[in-house]
Amino acid sequence: MKDQIAAKLNNITSLEDRLILKDILNDVFLNLYDHSESMYQQLENRVFVETAGVSDSYDVYITAAPRQHVDPVHYFLRPMRAEDLEEKQFSLDELAMAGARNEPLLQVFFSCDYRIFAYLMKEDRTFHGTITTNEGSIEADFVLREDIRYQEQIKNLYETFINNNIPWKTVNNPYAFRFAEVMLESCQRSLNDGETVTEIKVDFAEYGQYVHYDIVPLWNIEMLKLKSTGFPLPCEDKINFEHTVALDALGVEHGYLAAFQNKNISYVRRTKQSLVIVAPSELKDVWEIMRIIYPASKKTDKYIYPLVSNAKRQAFSDILAQKSLRVIRTEAELKRLISSFAAANELSLSHIAIMPCSQENTEPAASYAMNFFIQDEIRRADCQYRLALYFTVADKDSFLACDRISFVVSEIQLHYPDFRCEGFIV
Repeated sequence: MKDQIAAKLNNITSLEDRLILKDILNDVFLNLYDHSESMYQQLENRVFVETAGVSDSYDVYITAAPRQHVDPVHYFLRPMRAEDLEEKQFSLDELAMAGARNEPLLQVFFSCDYRIFAYLMKEDRTFHGTITTNEGSIEADFVLREDIRYQEQIKNLYETFINNNIPWKTVNNPYAFRFAEVMLESCQRSLNDGETVTEIKVDFAEYGQYVHYDIVPLWNIEMLKLKSTGFPLPCEDKINFEHTVALDALGVEHGYLAAFQNKNISYVRRTKQSLVIVAPSELKDVWEIMRIIYPASKKTDKYIYPLVSNAKRQAFSDILAQKSLRVIRTEAELKRLISSFAAANELSLSHIAIMPCSQENTEPAASYAMNFFIQDEIRRADCQYRLALYFTVADKDSFLACDRISFVVSEIQLHYPDFRCEGFIV
């Protein structure tokens, strides 16, 4: 606008008329224009602030790495279980007790298509192997059992999100669904006194090409114990007190959640600089705080296994859709929802089909439920229809192809609870 006014003024041939008009415009119209622009900018900023969805500070990033490659001072990734960094050693007594108590000897990771791993877990197969000691080798038989400890951590994370009034977004963690525990089924002979175990080897036959030992899943979440600052302030209800935990020293750009385990907490409120915990206790306390570390944008690392996340695009249309309580039931809306996730870059929705649950599948689904722990939805399973989503995958040879589809389908399931959503590869 200002450039147009300047061009019009330059076209006025009379210098006296140009000077008079220029003074009038500078004193009145241009100031009015600047004021209007400022007010429009404030209105636009207010709209974006009020329609903002959940901060991307709560996005969860996950990968996996061999134990010897885990960086203990990495700038944002932490082991899901700290004990995974400890090298496991076996003694005679521990090996005997593990077999008697049905406890695992080893943990293994399978870098294969999820459908292969799921089939193996249902196969109930026995594998042969050897236990090497300082006195020789002992023939033994082993069985596999799915390791659900990492899945339990995701379930606990879901409960923490809900307790902190932060909307849940499906955690894209394909690695948590690929760990198995090696159990001792039988042994050729018992160990002698003083005999020590030096190595355990299992022959996984055709599955051996997928098996990896000492793999540690990593994510950007760590547990902290923080004290509240200042004195607890009494609330108007004359029951609760506000405990303020300052976040400046830890970084306000990160996401913070209060752990409710073994704590009587009424609710939690996040401000820009602090976490306010409302609880009936008037004593200054130490709180267990879960920090979701926001990754630095300029740092780049190379990972042996792909770094995946549940991050969404922060486009205005996506933020506005998150605030809406209405579910738009169109294929175009499904495609918008899928494309809003960074993890769906290599996926494309080909077509969809709705069919009764009684109709049998001609092919097994490629997806599994990542939100298996959500059981509180109100629905009638007896009249449920299936929503089949067919995807084209850019890299079908990737062992994470099914997991990318499972993540997207699990998120769609949250939006369409009256359907049983399933994903297929075209």
